[in-house]
Amino acid sequence: MKKFLHICCIFFGIAFIVNASFFCSRSYAKLSPGLAGSLSLVPGLGQVTNGDTLEGLTWFATSVGLFFSGNSTLSQIGLDLWLYNMYDAYRDAGGAPSARYNVAENYIAFVNPLNIVDPIGAPVVASGAFAGRARGYPSLKNPSRIAMYGFVGLGEEGLFRGFLFPGFSNLFSSKWIGAIVSSSVFSVAHGLNGKSDLTLSPLLQRFIAGMLFSWQMNLNQFDLRNGIFAHAWYDILLDSRAEIRGIKIIVPF
Repeated sequence: MKKFLHICCIFFGIAFIVNASFFCSRSYAKLSPGLAGSLSLVPGLGQVTNGDTLEGLTWFATSVGLFFSGNSTLSQIGLDLWLYNMYDAYRDAGGAPSARYNVAENYIAFVNPLNIVDPIGAPVVASGAFAGRARGYPSLKNPSRIAMYGFVGLGEEGLFRGFLFPGFSNLFSSKWIGAIVSSSVFSVAHGLNGKSDLTLSPLLQRFIAGMLFSWQMNLNQFDLRNGIFAHAWYDILLDSRAEIRGIKIIVPF
């Protein structure tokens, strides 16, 4: 029954996107970047409104299929691809003016050691290495977790710094406001992991991390690659479970 519902969900979504593509192509000109990114809350719908129907269907089938796969690692990858697809639609509609790298190029950035040469990223990775040293960095012994955290960096940097930061910056005509709003959303969104992530310490730490990553994004002219590298390797080294004296003084992003 679960598999049947899964298949029905996929076919319903594909049918919805195909019909939306005909409607949009006949009724609307190309949408604004912010609206295209927002429409991709339904994976692929923003791409469809940009005129890329096949790409939209691919985003939908891939992210939804992986998310409902029943495997925790694949579900996490599906979620992160869903997050990234909103940035992809925003960028292709004309947002993120100087960054044109595709999803594969951005993903493999997390395995390029040259991306650590960054005034924001290097200290972030170092802090993850410091906090995770007591556990002996178990993720380094697990290739699947390393690959998964690459997708975490891809998805979260794509959504929060690639889409929301420049989007809110343009909306309010201020990069400071864009950074503050996107970092606040970044911080609160992690509350989906549980109520413990909505207490003052993790909220503040993630807000500060969001501001740092926004600063990095601005310095790099909206190129995601250094941010993806730093985000992924911080989580890999911290391993999401690093504690000192039983208190999480540094949290996973």
